[in-house]
Amino acid sequence: MLGNQRGSAWSNGWLYALGIIEPEVSQSHAEDWLLARDWMRHGFDSIAWRIRWAPRDCRRQHEEVKELLRDIEFSEDTSQALLALWEDLALAEVTQYARWSLAKFGYNPEWTNQAIDALRRALEDFSVGQVMYLIYLAMRTLTMTHQQGGTDVSRLSVVFAEAIASYARRAQLEGWAIRGMSRPADLPMSTLALIFAHEVTRLDDEYLTVRPSAEALANAMTRHRTLH
Repeated sequence: MLGNQRGSAWSNGWLYALGIIEPEVSQSHAEDWLLARDWMRHGFDSIAWRIRWAPRDCRRQHEEVKELLRDIEFSEDTSQALLALWEDLALAEVTQYARWSLAKFGYNPEWTNQAIDALRRALEDFSVGQVMYLIYLAMRTLTMTHQQGGTDVSRLSVVFAEAIASYARRAQLEGWAIRGMSRPADLPMSTLALIFAHEVTRLDDEYLTVRPSAEALANAMTRHRTLH
């Protein structure tokens, strides 16, 4: 998962506690990691993770998650922890879309790595859907630059990253009214994002249209409790 180290560690720990993910470790080290009393020294960010279950086929686990979260105390600490998780998931979603866009047009999807910082900053002002639109604009700039020539191919990844950053700055300063984009049918949301959107925040279909923020998180969760 992407994002700040403290937020990612808490996010992974929370998802592991719910049984949503499990450590991707060799069989010889799995027992040591899971049973060690001082497991924190291994660190949640020092290993890879495997998704154990998905929304479509795990109704029982979803009911357990709902029950667990129903009476959660929405304190300042809880808000910050959930916000860190949301920021991680949002960044993962737009990163995946950027990789998909580059691959679709025949470019190296790994060029997305150059744009991580620009995507993270863009999410401070815009929703996932809006950042997806900025990526779309950056792809147009990239293809035009490539077609016009004069730019070394090795610098096209920088062109892509700088285009995202430039469009994000302009959109924020000029107050663009960005409607955002729908996620392509052949690029579904990640399992973790679906769980977070539907079971934790209760944002549901609004998840891709709302900028990650503590206020949006509180409003969504409070609204759900008021209605139910």
